[in-house]
Amino acid sequence: MDERLVSMYRRFTWRILSNYVTPWEFEQLKSEITDYEQWCAAWSQHAARHVERGDAALAAGRRLTAGDAYLRGALAYHWASFVFTHDQAQFRAALEAMGAAWAKAAPLVAPTMQPLAVPFEGLVLPGYLRVPDQASRPPVVLLLPGADSAKEELYNLADHIVARGLAVAAFDGPGQGLLSFESKLRADQEVAIQAIIAALAGRPDVDAARLAVGGISYGGMFAIRTAAADERVRAVFAISSWYTPAGRFAEMDDLTRPGQYQHLAGAAARARVPLLQLYGGNDPGSPPAHGERIAAEYGGQVTTVIYPDGVHILNNLWYQARPLVADWLAETL
Repeated sequence: MDERLVSMYRRFTWRILSNYVTPWEFEQLKSEITDYEQWCAAWSQHAARHVERGDAALAAGRRLTAGDAYLRGALAYHWASFVFTHDQAQFRAALEAMGAAWAKAAPLVAPTMQPLAVPFEGLVLPGYLRVPDQASRPPVVLLLPGADSAKEELYNLADHIVARGLAVAAFDGPGQGLLSFESKLRADQEVAIQAIIAALAGRPDVDAARLAVGGISYGGMFAIRTAAADERVRAVFAISSWYTPAGRFAEMDDLTRPGQYQHLAGAAARARVPLLQLYGGNDPGSPPAHGERIAAEYGGQVTTVIYPDGVHILNNLWYQARPLVADWLAETL
């Protein structure tokens, strides 16, 4: 088997299966894909079938079924594009198709997703907001994806949070999703995140005085940096983050290293708000030692939870980790 496929299945099977892909679908695609170069096309074709199923359900007046189908289609397009940056045409096409399917899902899921757009230094940062039904100005949680991720991958985590009465906004920043074609991740990514916070602060439907920021992988590191720089942040969480990503590039494999060209171009002590950080003991990429370094320097209260069997972003234990994050946010805000 293509070594890139071996790496994909070894590292990301749990990640894919924890985000609206059934084991049956996964195994069917795994049997179909014999060469990594087939990955994006095969997953895109699979995604298109979900979207077609959504179109048929919507035409029949089955809005909930349609919303679920569009959601699954969008995330299948996400997995089509996932670390497939070496083929820019396919990478872009999958991302654009994901956005189109996501827009179809937005008014059909509960609570609905409101598309948001925040201008920032010549870019438009895309996001979505979900406010619990009948909630009156609830606290709001801003979710940040990782370097090779996108805001859409955070949907299930958002589901756990809105179920506890909190609003959720999820955004792509510079260097993420389609923005990676016109920008890269910044050393000061928190500057872009502060622009998003300012936009949320101006909304009448959420209480931005009770705002938390959190993220997965690189997004968790960006969240902590934002908490250190912006006093409007009241709580922060990070899942599988780094004290520093320095030195990671040389250790990355042939599957993930090319994507860093697409996305990548001491703040802990300044943060004072409560911090929840989660790590997996089976995650060599961002081991719990990074959490220990963060906790040693952090300027506020730190709660660190380590799952001994957890992989990166705890995707194999998502049913434990995501509710824990949501509970902590509800209790803290």
